[in-house]
Amino acid sequence: MKDYSKENIRFIMRTEMLVGEGIAKDLSKHLKVNAWNKIGLVIDKGLFENNQYVINVVENLKSNLTDVVLFLNSMPEPTYEYLDAASEKFRNVDLDCFVAIGGGSTMDLSKGLAVLKANKGKGIEYRGFDKVKNVPLPVVALPSTAGTGSEVTPYAVFIDTSEKWKLGINTEHNYPRLAVYDSKLLESCPLKIFASAGMDAMTHTLESFVAKNATPLSRIFSKKAFQLLFENLKKIAKGDRSKETLLNVLVGSGCAGIALMNSGAGPAGALSYPLGVIFDVPHGLAGSVFLPPVIKYNVKHGYCEYSELYDLVFTDNLISDEEKSRKFADAIETLSNELGIPTDLKGFGVKTEKDLNSIIDNSTRVMTAFEQNPVKFGMEEIKKIVYSLK
Repeated sequence: MKDYSKENIRFIMRTEMLVGEGIAKDLSKHLKVNAWNKIGLVIDKGLFENNQYVINVVENLKSNLTDVVLFLNSMPEPTYEYLDAASEKFRNVDLDCFVAIGGGSTMDLSKGLAVLKANKGKGIEYRGFDKVKNVPLPVVALPSTAGTGSEVTPYAVFIDTSEKWKLGINTEHNYPRLAVYDSKLLESCPLKIFASAGMDAMTHTLESFVAKNATPLSRIFSKKAFQLLFENLKKIAKGDRSKETLLNVLVGSGCAGIALMNSGAGPAGALSYPLGVIFDVPHGLAGSVFLPPVIKYNVKHGYCEYSELYDLVFTDNLISDEEKSRKFADAIETLSNELGIPTDLKGFGVKTEKDLNSIIDNSTRVMTAFEQNPVKFGMEEIKKIVYSLK
């Protein structure tokens, strides 16, 4: 962890947050405060078709704003080609901002659309970092899953089909201006999506906590995110869909996103990319299958700071930090099992030696994430983790 008494650090949080049950129904008021009356409205197609509350929110926006141009996102993991096609919907209309209602992919798609509305060319031209010249339109994000943290981060991830890899449009202009956490948007969310999104947020939380670039400030958010997610995901696994539980996982996810962008990803997040792109596994599930073995690896090799997180949710404080960290690793594995996360790669269609090597070989594209791990994690360790899950 970086020590700001010895070196300079930077901490960023640029998104206004609104939290509460039913708060989305007043969204038009918050948009008008910023003089945003003409909006591009991007909604997850499945959410729009299965959540009456979302339909009511849309009708309210149409009644109170000058113009609402609606696009239903039907692609769970958008490609750059899909982004370009979607942008045609908004090319010849005058807009003040984009509003996204949905999961991480819908929010990322809206960020990409905001970039292309203000910048000429195709989306792939802005792949990477700091290539966006003109400031994108503002983005307002209403997450319908509690996991990605896209509502508070500047990243917009798309699949490059030619390279068969994920790399986003990443610009500091792309922080959403407003994030709206409304528990009613989660009421139609199935357990499978809760599991995927929730463990995605848990991966962000734990890897941001242990990252070498973590700071005392980022760890404040890592710790709060962990406490909220661990306690409330266990309730979700048992069928709890109360307002308090849903709001807690939403806020926990947001805190995890803030922690991650101010510290850095780790091995589980990095290994999720080839599993997602090559085997079409949702990002949250792809990362969460690797999370328990990565934690166990770290503890086995002497990393015991998980004890700080253990103390947030367990009361047997008289045992050693090493024992707390071992128990912590078991607790995360138990939570993953309770949420129905597959325990091996076969559950994701990874069957052959060639499949395993594809994950290993492609994971090297993001070696900087492995270097963030608190103990050595190179090619040998990558192979051991992947083969332990075959």
